[in-house]
Amino acid sequence: MPVGVTAFAVLPHRQPPNSPEPDILFLRHTTTVPSMKRLLLVVAVLVVFVGACSSDTEPLIGLRVSSDSAVGDSRLLFAVNEVDGTRRGSPDEVVTVVASPLDEPSRSYESVADFTWIVPNTIGVYRATVPFDTAGLWQIDFAISTGEPTEPFLVDIQASPSSVAIGEPAPLVETRTLADTPIEELTTDDDPVPELYESSLHEVLQNGRKTVVLFATPAFCVSSTCGPLLNQMKHVMPQAPTVDFVHIEVYEGFREPGFVPDAQHLAPAVAEFGLINEPWIFVMDESGIVTSRLEGVLIDGELEEILGVG
Repeated sequence: MPVGVTAFAVLPHRQPPNSPEPDILFLRHTTTVPSMKRLLLVVAVLVVFVGACSSDTEPLIGLRVSSDSAVGDSRLLFAVNEVDGTRRGSPDEVVTVVASPLDEPSRSYESVADFTWIVPNTIGVYRATVPFDTAGLWQIDFAISTGEPTEPFLVDIQASPSSVAIGEPAPLVETRTLADTPIEELTTDDDPVPELYESSLHEVLQNGRKTVVLFATPAFCVSSTCGPLLNQMKHVMPQAPTVDFVHIEVYEGFREPGFVPDAQHLAPAVAEFGLINEPWIFVMDESGIVTSRLEGVLIDGELEEILGVG
């Protein structure tokens, strides 16, 4: 089992193709088994990790958080832990990332990672943009400004993502609106903004305006990131009056007696977008083409920068 792979809340019907079984930061999920070649590579890395952890100076461990990374400029999310599981990371600890194909370590890409809190002053993650140019296992080395030793972690880069990719048209899926459904059946948000539920997604994708759609379930979100992500989007809305914003609750029927957040209750748009977990934000241009895909968390100012506002 690969070391240091983490993910946000995985949906009950979806499994990422050819992805190694992860050690989950928020919720364990089952994925397909990697090839024997990759498995042996992972075992070799694990041996190195065990040896390092037994030394006098225990290294910091990188834990992958993003789950649907593919060839191209990829938004890599990761956490930093001490070997005993203590969470590390803060805006004051600068982290530099060096990514290289596992079978071609001489070819590498370096970037500085941004940090954001998930739970203020308690749990946070780093974000780095990495130009993965080939599919397969990549090694992520990182250095922290405190000077503490670190150990690399692996990411398995797919040829194409499971969900809708940048450059592809967003699915023209019809979603429920206030025209036929009470707002309390459209969202589990305890402070809903009606504007997010006034128009069907298939309508706004064809009206010649930019669109931001969020898949999130505040009440059933295992990772605790859905509510904060929704609040961040609501904060951006007044700054972008020419952009359409839509929130799609991941599950339907959540007000029914005996409701269980399972595959039978997933909203149709979840499958149409190919989502394997949540929460996700997708940004589409005036023609309905996906221009950004953001998993799990937003760095401060990230959505504003994408939309050119703020």
